[in-house]
Amino acid sequence: MTKRESDLESAFCEPTAAKIGTVSLRPFSLGTLSLCRKLNLTLFLEGDDGLTDDEKQRQIVTFAWMQSEPLQRVLLAIRSGCYEDEVSEFEFGLAVSDLPDLMVEIQRLAEMAAAASVEVESKPGDKPEANSPK
Repeated sequence: MTKRESDLESAFCEPTAAKIGTVSLRPFSLGTLSLCRKLNLTLFLEGDDGLTDDEKQRQIVTFAWMQSEPLQRVLLAIRSGCYEDEVSEFEFGLAVSDLPDLMVEIQRLAEMAAAASVEVESKPGDKPEANSPK
């Protein structure tokens, strides 16, 4: 089994929440992956290449918020467009002592998310068909 296959299997096989200091993170799911895409959490999809420290912190805190707050509250905040306010409020409740362990867990989850992320590419030499979807 390759590392990617192992990470992919791990990504969807963790049945319980991870307790990181004062924060309990829900297991990684397909919904988590979708929200990472929707909220532009590239750290979990592409890695941290080129991200500023401020952007990394924003993405880490946003991820911790969306994985630890009640799901209905998270979805409502995202749908209503006020999730950034919710994330800012959540950030004040994070203990500084939680950050090292949270960062380790988030790095592990980011590797699993990258393994789970699938992009379809055209075959070399393929030509788009006239009636194919864009």
